Amino acid sequence: MKKRFLFHIGRCLILAISLMLPAGITAQEAGSCAEKLQTAQSLFDRGQVEQVAGLLHDCLESGFNREEALAAYKLIIQTYLFEDELEKADSAMLAFLRKNPEYQLSETDHSSFVHLFNNFQVNPVIQVSLRLGTNMPFTTFKNLKPVDESSPDAQYSAGALNLYGGLEARFRLKGRFDINAEAAFSQITFSKEDKIMDIGTAYYKERQSRIEVPVSVIYNFRSFGQFTPYVRLGAGPSFLISSVATANFDAPEVNGQDISGPDIDRKDARITMDIFGQAGAGIKLKTRGGYIFAEARSNLGVFNQTVREDLLSETNSSSELNTYRLADDDFNINTLNFSIGYTQIFYKPFKKKE
Repeated sequence: MKKRFLFHIGRCLILAISLMLPAGITAQEAGSCAEKLQTAQSLFDRGQVEQVAGLLHDCLESGFNREEALAAYKLIIQTYLFEDELEKADSAMLAFLRKNPEYQLSETDHSSFVHLFNNFQVNPVIQVSLRLGTNMPFTTFKNLKPVDESSPDAQYSAGALNLYGGLEARFRLKGRFDINAEAAFSQITFSKEDKIMDIGTAYYKERQSRIEVPVSVIYNFRSFGQFTPYVRLGAGPSFLISSVATANFDAPEVNGQDISGPDIDRKDARITMDIFGQAGAGIKLKTRGGYIFAEARSNLGVFNQTVREDLLSETNSSSELNTYRLADDDFNINTLNFSIGYTQIFYKPFKKKE
């Protein structure tokens, strides 16, 4: 009985040790990549270069930190050049530049690495940006349509916290100029207050959602440190997704009762597509592989927002608003936009033609 018990204990210990061994071996292998790099450098310094590339290959896939990977790539490239394997050296340099497209030569770089590096060029193919911010709309070219002759000019106001989000693609034109195409979701909220003498006050608030597709040209000023200021000028269409309004009328107790009601769909009362001009300025902070930016810009609408055909229809005329002693005015709508975002730069390295 005792022997059988000891036998089972022994089996359990062997099983536990066998389960722990792979994890221990993996940890040992991962921790040895720095040692392999040192060994490879020693082999290269002694002229025993035939083992260098094979020794470092697996660690390049996973195991090196960024600085170690840079050193390993340089060592492999120098090894191929030493062995006069120029095609392999070119392939290794391409792989190096794909992982480190913004690499800058240093004084410690070997002359053979520098010579080959200077035979390659890295171009930014496309810059992709994601931005989030807020809109502050304002109206211009207003032509007020009061319901009551005793009503003075209505007062328009706007909310500042309106969601704005956009996705951009930017391409280098020439020199400091870029061309930028964007697709953005934009919310706009504006209000109107119309005081009618001795009768009461009419309130109106409209919330629009739009898709904006501007195209702009960007000029980048000279950088100072990691910061680069820029300006943009462009234009594009905006497409109305939805427009919903709330309205109410507050009357003095001696003259009547307050009036309120459900939300009003105003989409048919507004133009489906507007055209706007765009001007803006911003500053960007360079980071590895991209930059962070902050920007302010303004969109100036071209067309009157109010549809005037078929004025007697339920959704297309001010008759739906008459209950609240309101009417549709003519106006253009513009926005002042503030946003922050991040841009990722995608590069393409290639060897220069000889």
